[in-house]
Order: sequence, then structure tokens, then C-alpha cells
Amino acid sequence: MRKTTNENIPYYWEKNQAARNGNGSYTTDGTKLYSYALMIGDTNEKGEKILFDYRAGTTLGMQSMTTSQHVSKAVLSCDYISDGVTLVDRFKYKR
Repeated sequence: MRKTTNENIPYYWEKNQAARNGNGSYTTDGTKLYSYALMIGDTNEKGEKILFDYRAGTTLGMQSMTTSQHVSKAVLSCDYISDGVTLVDRFKYKR
């Protein structure tokens, strides 16, 4: 598994490649995206990336400041964002 910076983890998720940050708190196997042990992103059967919005003000809610930062870094690498109730194209997602 490639070791890289937090900023690059979403890139590897988008490209379906495994990667992790220095301390292993932000990882991807290329299909799923994790903040610690929490899955914050997944890939559907069409290969589309779905990000789960674990930030304040969503139905999923904020899990930790670090997880919120991990989610924020992945927004540009996903196709859809889920707030726990709805699934929205990332270009139409309103926060």
C-alpha cells in the first residue's frame, strides 16, 4: 500500500488505488475510503464514488474534527455525496 499525504488519499481513491497516510488514520483500498475505522466513502457497481458527509449539520453528523477534515478533502474526488438521507451529485450538493 502506498504511503502518502492526507491531500493525496482522495486522489488514489478516485483512481482505484490503495493508499494510506503516515499514521494510517486516512486510508483507501481503492474502493472504500476510511477515516480511522469509519467508512466515509464507497464505490458503487458503476464505479462511481460516493462520499458520506460526516460533517456538522448533516444527518450523519460530525464524528470528529479529523474525520470532518478527511471528508472535506475527498469532496472533489467523489461523484456523489450522501448526507445520510439523500444522494446528490457533488456539483449540486448544498451545504
